Amino acid sequence: MGRNQKGFTLIEVLISMVILSVGVFSLIKAADAVIYYQNNSRLVTEATLKTTNKIEEIKRLSAEEPTGGSFGFNYLVTNYLADAVFTEISNQNYKKIETDGDFTITTTLQVYPSGTSETFDEPTSIHMLEVVVKTEWTDSRGQNKNVEMASVLHRRQFVGGN
Repeated sequence: MGRNQKGFTLIEVLISMVILSVGVFSLIKAADAVIYYQNNSRLVTEATLKTTNKIEEIKRLSAEEPTGGSFGFNYLVTNYLADAVFTEISNQNYKKIETDGDFTITTTLQVYPSGTSETFDEPTSIHMLEVVVKTEWTDSRGQNKNVEMASVLHRRQFVGGN
């Protein structure tokens, strides 16, 4: 009399469950990675926009001199530092740290190139400033991330004509 087997044995069921479990855990891990990298990409984009906007804001302030407005390079190297509450690091370097949501934004204004005799003590002697903006945050895995950008601003010499 031969065995006529119908259905699965216990071993076959266990092996199937192990294979299925490995597959499900792999999918969960892949989904977690996709979510992490999408969120990370969003944060990098947001930090880049915040950093760029801060630099552009300072560039706009430094460029308004020929219109007779109240801003311009002279304002940037004098009153802006007090108005925006920058902290003096040295006579060639000012810094401001602010938070915006999950981000910490550090803005540094420094005489460019460093090591020249130009100082904020004599702001009219400053010909170029380097603006450095660093935006930092901590990602969902506890890792510190940052975006840093810089721009050099030049005192423009305007010549009046007839």
